[in-house]
Amino acid sequence: MSGPGLHLPPDDPRYKVVEIIRAPAFFLLCTGVLNVFFNLAGFVLAAMRVTSPLVPAGAPATTLELSWSLALMLVVGILCGVLSAWGAMSAMNLKGYGLATVGGITALYILSPGCVVGVPVAIWMLFTLRREGVREAFRS
Repeated sequence: MSGPGLHLPPDDPRYKVVEIIRAPAFFLLCTGVLNVFFNLAGFVLAAMRVTSPLVPAGAPATTLELSWSLALMLVVGILCGVLSAWGAMSAMNLKGYGLATVGGITALYILSPGCVVGVPVAIWMLFTLRREGVREAFRS
């Protein structure tokens, strides 16, 4: 078995669970990192006062300004991305079932451009965590 996370011999009883959880945890890790990068880029773009790409055609161009609401949204997005990545690493190592669940839930944060990838990956991760025998593998 190759890749990130826990490496177990095939005769270990947790081997099957690691195989089941590795793919959604890896994609959850990628989603968390993307959320952090997207939200950091939002801070940079707002600090540079870039013209907003969300202006309808024909309307006057407006600049993106860093307001309290935008800053709060971006900070929460960064926090959710970090928790998603941390939960994914926890799931890959079969440590912290609760943290892995929180990581899946925080990937559902929809006020970030990463939600396009985050929502399906989070649902996949949460369904994988609910499979039979997964919780017991985290305990051992």
